[in-house]
Amino acid sequence: MQTGGDDQTPAMGSPVPASSSPPPAADTGDGAATGSAADPVLPAGAARQSPPTTDPVVPAPHRSPTWYRSDRDRHRSVRRRANPWYRQLLRYLVALIMLGALGAGLYFGARAAQDYLDRDQLPSAGADVPEIRSTSFQVRSSSPAPEVDGTLTIDTASGAFQFIGRNGGPQDGIEVVSPSRSTLYVRTAGNDWAALSGDQASGINGNDLRRVVDYLSDDDTADAILPNRLRRGYVDLIERATEGEGDDQLTRYELELDTVGFSDDYPAQWHDFENEAIPGVQEARPLPVVIWLDAEDVLVRVRDEQTSWSWERLTYSDVPFSPQDPASTLLEVTTDSVPESDG
Repeated sequence: MQTGGDDQTPAMGSPVPASSSPPPAADTGDGAATGSAADPVLPAGAARQSPPTTDPVVPAPHRSPTWYRSDRDRHRSVRRRANPWYRQLLRYLVALIMLGALGAGLYFGARAAQDYLDRDQLPSAGADVPEIRSTSFQVRSSSPAPEVDGTLTIDTASGAFQFIGRNGGPQDGIEVVSPSRSTLYVRTAGNDWAALSGDQASGINGNDLRRVVDYLSDDDTADAILPNRLRRGYVDLIERATEGEGDDQLTRYELELDTVGFSDDYPAQWHDFENEAIPGVQEARPLPVVIWLDAEDVLVRVRDEQTSWSWERLTYSDVPFSPQDPASTLLEVTTDSVPESDG
């Protein structure tokens, strides 16, 4: 329906016709129009990329005053400031001390383990051996030990003994007997017996013989050379080997004794060792000693080259030994030499 004229307003829901010309510019009152058809139109193009967030790597000579360090450089700088050279040196010293302590601990631990293993390989202490009442030795001893070279037979209970010089040795042809240990008799090349004093007028010293008898009378087991205190870290087992076969088989122990440490730590036991184990022994580190044991764990041979002390057990038995007593012979000789008086 139309009233009074044409209504130019499109009806609701009807499309608005497109206009080919831009809308008129709005008048701002100062004579300038906005949104006129003369405004340039920008061409379409790709979006611009944002600049990188990380600082570019600029060579050191060309760094500008406004250049900032990277995270790595800042970390290195902080690390250098927090760890000056003296702190690093202190750390190295502490590490070195710890390594040294660890090495020392390993060394002493290994030595302790070796000593423990050596004790297991050493002759057993307090071995049970057969009773020895009489025994004979081949003794080859010289200074600083007693100068005795020959065969010595001893009765371990009474102390009586007999000595015969070794053929070809320095005491060849000399024979000495002591029926009661208190008196010694000597003869040379089968001549008449004579009382032996302590001098060497007869080619042998009676005191040296007594000293050797004192050392050998009770040397039944390895304890004579290896007392209990000496076994506690003062003995190194160099080699253990067997010699011979069957009943003649011997076990050889090559040892090194630390008599310096032993004498310092146990002076009383060291004094006993000097008077009972090896005559003329001296303090040494190490002291090489070789001992042999038979199948019955009897000590049958000892050799100490430092003191020139060497002996070998030839026989041992539970039967007593009684050497001849030249006293009766000397009495007969003395009686026959006295001239008979006349009437």
